[in-house]
Amino acid sequence: MFNHIARKAKVIVLVIVAIVVTTLGAAAQSAQKPSVWQQIKDAANQAQQQKKTQQQTGQQQPGQRSDKRGPSSQNQVSDSGSIKPPAGTKIEETVLAPVQEGARYQVSPHGLHVATMANDGSRAVVYYDGVEGPKFDQILTQLSTDGIVFSPDGNRYAYCARAGNQYVVMVDGKELVRSSESEGGTIVGGNCQLGFTSNNKHVYYFSNVTVTNPSTWGFTRFVFDGKPEPPNDSGWDTRELAFSPDGDHYAYVWNDPKKQKPWMLIVDGKPAAYQGGAPQWTNDSKHLYTQRQVPGGSTDLLFDGKPLMRAFNFKVYIPPVGDLVVVAVTGGTTFHPFSFLVVNGKKVAGSDTVERGMIDNVVLSPDGKHYAAICGDTSSHHYVIADGKRGQEYVSVNKLAFTPDSSTVVYESSVNGKNFIVVGEQEFGGSIGAIEPVVAPAGNRVAAFTTINGNPSVLIDGKVRSLNARGAQNLGFTPDGAHYAYFLLDTGMSLHLALDGAVQPASNMGGLGNASDAHYVFSPDSKHIAHFGLSPANDSRGLFLDGKYIALGQSIVAGHLTFTPDSKHLYWFLQMPGVNDFRVLVDGRPVAELGSASNRGINDLGAASWFDVLPDGTLLVLAQDDNSLKRITITPSDSTSVATLGGGTMSAASH
Repeated sequence: MFNHIARKAKVIVLVIVAIVVTTLGAAAQSAQKPSVWQQIKDAANQAQQQKKTQQQTGQQQPGQRSDKRGPSSQNQVSDSGSIKPPAGTKIEETVLAPVQEGARYQVSPHGLHVATMANDGSRAVVYYDGVEGPKFDQILTQLSTDGIVFSPDGNRYAYCARAGNQYVVMVDGKELVRSSESEGGTIVGGNCQLGFTSNNKHVYYFSNVTVTNPSTWGFTRFVFDGKPEPPNDSGWDTRELAFSPDGDHYAYVWNDPKKQKPWMLIVDGKPAAYQGGAPQWTNDSKHLYTQRQVPGGSTDLLFDGKPLMRAFNFKVYIPPVGDLVVVAVTGGTTFHPFSFLVVNGKKVAGSDTVERGMIDNVVLSPDGKHYAAICGDTSSHHYVIADGKRGQEYVSVNKLAFTPDSSTVVYESSVNGKNFIVVGEQEFGGSIGAIEPVVAPAGNRVAAFTTINGNPSVLIDGKVRSLNARGAQNLGFTPDGAHYAYFLLDTGMSLHLALDGAVQPASNMGGLGNASDAHYVFSPDSKHIAHFGLSPANDSRGLFLDGKYIALGQSIVAGHLTFTPDSKHLYWFLQMPGVNDFRVLVDGRPVAELGSASNRGINDLGAASWFDVLPDGTLLVLAQDDNSLKRITITPSDSTSVATLGGGTMSAASH
């Protein structure tokens, strides 16, 4: 769909990146010339000086390209003419890393922080947001990434490197640990598998070590915030490591590598006063459930070391909030097991399964006060027990969930060759084809597409009605759950948006061939809806916004339609016709122009990691020129908004 040939004459080349690493290409530098990074710094300083001069003389600002495509109107969306951001728009460029042959980079999950693994001469180095780190012989790989690990919030980073016969752990640009422990005398990626805790405060890693003198044996060492734990048996099972919900505590099972001491439960670096495996923290991060095998093949379930019950097996379910604890217990004998539920220490009456029956899934409500479990007496007899009440029996039960307000259990099921949606105690559907529930993000609304007697239908608010169409797709709710929408394929084989069951006349996606491009977005405040499409007359491409059609001028492709978190602004990107350029638009006004994408099309929804929108509405975009990787920061002007673009408040007659 796109021509992705890079145009070297462009000042900025847009780089679409994913969390996976990407190779950056550039010419190799001569040994007599200044280092690549020094050249980048010089170029950045020169660019800043030019920016000051341009601001004083009224010349173009960064990201603002002047061309001869003709003037642009301020009263309509247009991609023609020179880039003239509305007064008050702020555009800044930050150099993140040099471009050089063989360099690799990774992008944080939030905030568009970039860590680039490159070379400085013959040494390996990491550049983080433009700051060069120390030189090493090698940057070690991780199990899940090429070398860099980011914290969950994206604001911290860590990596492991090799310096001679030592490995070095770097956290936020500073050395945390330097050690000569190695695996078989050679430092490899397995020596340093890094991670951050859920609260972003603590960093940990595992070090695998092989000792060849005096005899061959090995161990795994767990290191938390730089403090090494005792050597553990090399048969480490990460399932035996549990972090508390608040991220400040940990527990794991320790085994003596030399087989001379009994195993122990380690809590926050210290041996517990009791033995217990499979640790699970309570939601307040203060207590531990563990399990311990006893003679005869049975298992004890322990709470802070005190036995609660004995059976063959336990599976404990703890909600994020509340005092509810549900345990799926496996009892009976080895050859004739059965299962039952225990809730807050009391067995649930009627929850016993028959021989070889299993309770293989338990879900807890968001408020932590209710539970539901999928039970099976045989491979083809399944049912749900919710708060002690047993539902109807089906061949299969899937997608068990609670509504966000915790009031209603929802699941899909099948029996006698038909599929159903169960909402609370009500059964809907009877479709021969698959039927999947869509639960609103808030409240207790549930919707689903189904087919009744061959007619495409929709289930909403406990009622099923015919769509009077060939089909529908992309069913979804607004963030507050008050409205729902989908694309309807009418009898003329055209796709149109339907809001609360009412087809929107100004919405048009064209024929069935455009079904894969049929995507809409709701604003965070649930007051606006938008999608790209065609004019009602099929004679131009444009934007559908709150019931209106807005032409997009000469653009041939538009993508990544995004409302800001405060719902005041609307971002998107346009591909320009004939020149392979992309423009950034805010509220329909072009504010920056970037060169052609290197790897993926701009409408590829899976390539969205190259931009991010911050809570204050600032847009971050990654870009590349001939010398460096950059982050473009765009802060929208207060003079434009969704309202000035033409948006109102979405509304439709409910059906």
